[in-house]
Amino acid sequence: MFEMGNSPEKVPQGESTPDSKADEISESVRSLETHATESTEPALSPADLPARSRKAFLRHMIGQLPECVQNRIRALKQNQLQQVRISEQFFREVYELERRFYGQSCALFDARRDILDGLVEPPFQTETSWPEDPQDSLYLDFENNEELRQLRLKLPQVSPNILGVPRFWLTVFQNVPLLSELVQDHDEPLLECLVDVRLAYDQDSYTVSFQFRPNGFLHDSSLLLTKRYFLQHSADQEYPFLFEGPEIVRCEGCHIHWRDGSNLTLQTVESRRRNRSRSVTKVMPRESFFRFFAPPQALDLSLADEKTKLILGNDFEVGFLLRTQIVPKAVLFYTGDLVDSLNEGTPDNRSLSSDTDQEQLL
Repeated sequence: MFEMGNSPEKVPQGESTPDSKADEISESVRSLETHATESTEPALSPADLPARSRKAFLRHMIGQLPECVQNRIRALKQNQLQQVRISEQFFREVYELERRFYGQSCALFDARRDILDGLVEPPFQTETSWPEDPQDSLYLDFENNEELRQLRLKLPQVSPNILGVPRFWLTVFQNVPLLSELVQDHDEPLLECLVDVRLAYDQDSYTVSFQFRPNGFLHDSSLLLTKRYFLQHSADQEYPFLFEGPEIVRCEGCHIHWRDGSNLTLQTVESRRRNRSRSVTKVMPRESFFRFFAPPQALDLSLADEKTKLILGNDFEVGFLLRTQIVPKAVLFYTGDLVDSLNEGTPDNRSLSSDTDQEQLL
């Protein structure tokens, strides 16, 4: 009888034994270690070059290829362009779906507005259907953090008999870096009167509406302020391969009818000229959230100066953020549930920014 346990296996000629294979592996490892010691510098690749140099180098690389290979590359780019056309159709349909489903949410936004404004008192919520963060994971060190102490001092005292949720939209704006940059101290009393922010979709644009309750700043004819953003759903003819969805290409604000002496975008400055005893009063522009409704106009962004491009680029980011995050998810920014969803320190959520993103945006 043949016993497997007691009979040595025959090794075919030309094959190694397990011991010899182990020796070969050890030798290979020693060889790699020796090579790593001799060459500590990583191999240079085109990815190590700045973007413009990398692009120029790759164009040079393609120019060195045989003509038949270059022709195949051109065919592949034509193939890619056809994919862009499919993407245009895809994003167009996504936008239409967004538009349609927003309409289905309007009843919920009506309910949100009524609760915020104190028109409706919701039933007492005894249970929650979402997970809460452990309290010990959200510890605040007020003793050693001056910024936290200052913010705590700014928290308003809220009466238990108050109706609705006071300062809701102002708080949301102040909790989001990109929006907080727009809000000045003198804007706060008026933003406390903001009761609702909504969207209205058109085929190639959407409008953000800001509804205020009657107040001492805005004339009654200006209690509804609007900002309209125009979209380009097709790829840019000069940069078709950068297409990643519809882009905001233009925006329009609205005229604000201020009550006398209440224009928050202006300030009165007194100055005394040399050799004159009388002071001169001047009305000067100042920073304000409400400058958001008077964006600079540029029919062709490629011809605009850098300052205008920067202002409009930031404005387009705000418009995108309002549509996709703030309006549909406002309460989550009020409570802090979504603070980690935005890039802090960018202004720019959209944020943005690589050179490619900026080229697409502008």
